Amino acid sequence: MKLQVLSVAGEKIGDVEAPSAFSEKVRKDLIVRAVRSELSKKFQPKAPLKVAGLQTSAEYIGVKDAYRTMKNRGTQRLPHEKLPKGRYGRVRMLPFAVTGRRAHPPKVEAILAEKMNKKEYMKALHSAIAASASPEAVKARTGSEYKVPYVIADDIELLKKTKEVAKMLESLGLINEIEKSERSRKRITGVRKKRLTRAYKVRKSILFVVSKDCSLLNSAASIPGAKAVKVDELKVSDLAPGGLPGRLVIWSKGAIAKLGGQNANN
Repeated sequence: MKLQVLSVAGEKIGDVEAPSAFSEKVRKDLIVRAVRSELSKKFQPKAPLKVAGLQTSAEYIGVKDAYRTMKNRGTQRLPHEKLPKGRYGRVRMLPFAVTGRRAHPPKVEAILAEKMNKKEYMKALHSAIAASASPEAVKARTGSEYKVPYVIADDIELLKKTKEVAKMLESLGLINEIEKSERSRKRITGVRKKRLTRAYKVRKSILFVVSKDCSLLNSAASIPGAKAVKVDELKVSDLAPGGLPGRLVIWSKGAIAKLGGQNANN
C-alpha cells in the first residue's frame, strides 16, 4: 500500500510504502486493555501506617485474677487506656473506637498495575495505528471526514513556532479540529480541582508523530488538545485516548520509515 507524501504547504510531492501496521486488523478489545494497562501503571500505591490507631497504652486482660483484669468489673471487656491507680480510660485500638485503627485499610502490597504481554501490547499498538489510518474510525471519533493518513515531508520537524504549525494545519484543511478543541475548553471545578494539577479540560485533537528530537515537539505543545511524540515513544493511549481508536494523526516521512523498520524487526 502506498501513502502519498505532502509538503508543509499541503501539496503532493511523492509516495512512500506503508508499514505493515497500517493494514492490521482493528481490535478494539485489545486497544481498551492496553490503555487500561497504561493508566493502571500511573496509580500511586497508598496505605496508612501499619501501627496507625495502635500506638496507645490500651490493653485487654482477660485472666480473672490478673492485675487490671476486665472480668467481673461491670464494664465492657474491651481494650481500655491505662490510667493511674489501676483505672481505665477510653476504649482504643478497635475500628469502632475513637482514633482506632481502620477495619480494612488499603494495602501497599496490593497489585494495582494490570499486566499485558509484550506481543499482545504490540498487537494493540498496531491495531491503534491501523485505526488512525481508517477514515471510518476517524470519522466515528472526530465527527468529520478526513483523507487519512497524513504523511508530511520531514520539513515538518523543523517548524519552530506555533503559528507556523497552525498555518500548515490550515493548508491541510485541519484547522477545524483545533477550533473544536478551543471551544471545548472548560474549567475544572469541585473536588476534581483539588485532585488534578491542571485547571482546564480540553478535547484531544491532533497527534504529531516525528522520527527524532526536533523543534516540533515544543511548537505543537501550545496547540489546544494536540500532542507531539517520537515514534519510538508512541503509546496506545496516544493513538486512542480513553480507549476510543481513530485519533487524527499526522506522521512525518521519517517516522513512517522508522516505523517500517521497527515492524520488520518485530
